[in-house]
Amino acid sequence: MLCMLAVAASNTMINAGLTVFDEALLNEFSWSLRQLKLRDTINFLGASILVLGVGALVDKVGFKPPLMFGLSLLTIVYFSYSFISELMHIYLLHVLLAMVLASAGNMVGIIGAVSLMPDRRGLAVGLTLAGSSIGGVILPPLATGLIEVHGWRQAMQLEAVIPLVILMLVGLLLHNRIAGKQKTAPVERKSQQGVEYQAAIRTRQFIFIAIAAGLTFFCVVAVASHLFLYMRSLEFSARSASLALSLYSLVGLAGKLFTGWLSDHLSPFTLMRTNMLIMLVGLIGLFYLPVYIWVFVAVTAFGWGGLHTLYNYILLALFGMRAAGKINATVSLMQSAGAGFGAAATGWLYDLRGDYSLAFIVILALMVAGSLLTLGIRPLNTDLIDVNQGT
Repeated sequence: MLCMLAVAASNTMINAGLTVFDEALLNEFSWSLRQLKLRDTINFLGASILVLGVGALVDKVGFKPPLMFGLSLLTIVYFSYSFISELMHIYLLHVLLAMVLASAGNMVGIIGAVSLMPDRRGLAVGLTLAGSSIGGVILPPLATGLIEVHGWRQAMQLEAVIPLVILMLVGLLLHNRIAGKQKTAPVERKSQQGVEYQAAIRTRQFIFIAIAAGLTFFCVVAVASHLFLYMRSLEFSARSASLALSLYSLVGLAGKLFTGWLSDHLSPFTLMRTNMLIMLVGLIGLFYLPVYIWVFVAVTAFGWGGLHTLYNYILLALFGMRAAGKINATVSLMQSAGAGFGAAATGWLYDLRGDYSLAFIVILALMVAGSLLTLGIRPLNTDLIDVNQGT
């Protein structure tokens, strides 16, 4: 639960939670969308540089110290955000938010949860990743209400209390563990030891997962970071646009939890391909059938929620816990790079054409490419595999 709350704070407040402030920032400072969305590239590319080091640290000292550092930094940055007056201030603050994503984001939270629930990995991953969806349901409407009542600067200051409260709960209640070193039964210990890092990254499965994850994150962050403004361009109200973000997060939550539970019982490889198809259908409808936009927001979110769980679950299932920090961090690097380019490239393509039409074509093309890559992701030919062998 605490790992889930930490992920809810770090992911949501940096991603969906900040997009609600975009319109106010653009109106006050007259920046272009491309200039503003460059901050997301700084987030994710910075996190991709830092996450490998954090992964190695987690393997040595456990997940709690990085988690507490990230939550502390998030509190400071959110409060400081309310005092910005120049574009460079935002860029500098997002360098710090990159540290938050690396140290208190999905990778650290998932390893923490799995080390505490080693016999229910799928459920542990799903519950942890559900944090960002739960936060996405709550924070956008909350931020919209705070902005309407207090203005965007004071709204930032009030939201800074959220990671501070979670930090205190983590410090008081969460027990630290180092993945792969807890005492377990012999069969479970073998599964936790898993594959060495150098051997894992040379496998076809790892390469395909890493590239597909990068492409998928490009698409999902491109959509999520621009959904509010896309809805506004279709003449939805600000409140309706923020509710679309909440719907996206709520259905994504269902996808994460359902897929996490299902992956403990069915082939995760088949589930991955199915969820890729679901997300692709959702994106097509979102872009080209806007009259049904609420339906396709939900379809896209469900597919994405399942994929978010499956990327992390399959890595742990294929390669075990011996080098989980470094292995998951390497894929997180690809995810962060894809996410960073997705947000910024979509903003640049919007400025280039004056609408989202060209960006939509690029997003769909990359989603198709990622879907094709998942066809080559199959179980390893090794006795370390502890997932359903079906494909």
